[in-house]
Amino acid sequence: MPSIRIAELHPIIVHFPIALLLSSVALDIAAVIFRRATLVEGATWTLVLGTPGALAALASGWLSEKDVNLALAGDLLHLHKVCAVLASVVFSVLLLLRLLWQSPRLLGWLHRLFPRLRLLAAAEIRVQSLLPLAYAKTLPRSVVATYLLLSVIGVILLALTGYLGGAMVYDHGVGLPLH
Repeated sequence: MPSIRIAELHPIIVHFPIALLLSSVALDIAAVIFRRATLVEGATWTLVLGTPGALAALASGWLSEKDVNLALAGDLLHLHKVCAVLASVVFSVLLLLRLLWQSPRLLGWLHRLFPRLRLLAAAEIRVQSLLPLAYAKTLPRSVVATYLLLSVIGVILLALTGYLGGAMVYDHGVGLPLH
């Protein structure tokens, strides 16, 4: 059985986070349009799964650099890496914001699961004092609009990253084995 090179893992890994993160943004936009909380829950889960996947794709791309013909890449590789890092940062920030926003639900769930843990009750009180916006029934429109704008920026960076990666492979032969 032939062995898999690290450079061959990158194209295997990248498709999952791309699909998950695009789905997350689409679900968030649909949740705003249709006013459905269940869509927000789906967006949360796809973001929770997609963001670490994007970081894994970023790491696999970085590791695969030594296995590709860098002379063929030109400036595309650098631009591809910059867009990938920026997209990963944007979606990491979105995940952090989402987790902060969802922290009351998470803490409440944990408190119901472990009612004797006093630390959770104290954490709930602390989070409520530090993040009163997280306990609001609905988020202000400006917060939602800013979050969605950041999401769209993340999608644009993700699309540019994918386009540049495809251009390196299909137009310049960067992913071909070195012989």
